[in-house]
Amino acid sequence: MGKLDRRVQRTHEQLQKALIELINERGYDTITVQEIADRANVGRTTFYEYYTSKDDLFTRCHEAIVIELHLIHSHPESLLLPEVPPGIVSAYRNLVDKRALLYPIFQSKDGPLILRRIRDGSALEIEAALRTVFAEADSAIPLEVLANYLAGAQIALMQWWLEKRQPHTPENLAQIFHRLQRAAIRDAFGLKDGE
Repeated sequence: MGKLDRRVQRTHEQLQKALIELINERGYDTITVQEIADRANVGRTTFYEYYTSKDDLFTRCHEAIVIELHLIHSHPESLLLPEVPPGIVSAYRNLVDKRALLYPIFQSKDGPLILRRIRDGSALEIEAALRTVFAEADSAIPLEVLANYLAGAQIALMQWWLEKRQPHTPENLAQIFHRLQRAAIRDAFGLKDGE
């Protein structure tokens, strides 16, 4: 990695660290781009060289979280298995671990934008998985609609769980969601038991 690459990486790290520190100190809503840049000891112009907004920084800063919140991981064929894919279970476990950070952000005025980004990314991933698994099959529901429905349902269920602190374990909630997801997919493709 060249000297310029290291500088760029260091700038990204400084901006991400500044955002996390400010969130922990004051919450997400009140933080401005200028405050992030000041805390990271970089200019506002430098900030905009790499990120379009505070939300963009947050999303990229928490790519691991966002990826872990996606419904489909590396095994799209798991969509129809009776058992819950490990990726869905780990997504719900991750929510427990990250609740203190995620809940205030999702409740912030910028929360809907961040949730929409997560939903959109998940929907694209689900649609691609459906096209892979059902390449030759006809769906009664357009795949784009089905994928957005499933992604939206996942986000809504996670939000509800974070807000209400319901007594469901991550494993239990993952099992429930997988059953609902599987039923919707099977119905869309007209699959019967044993298929």
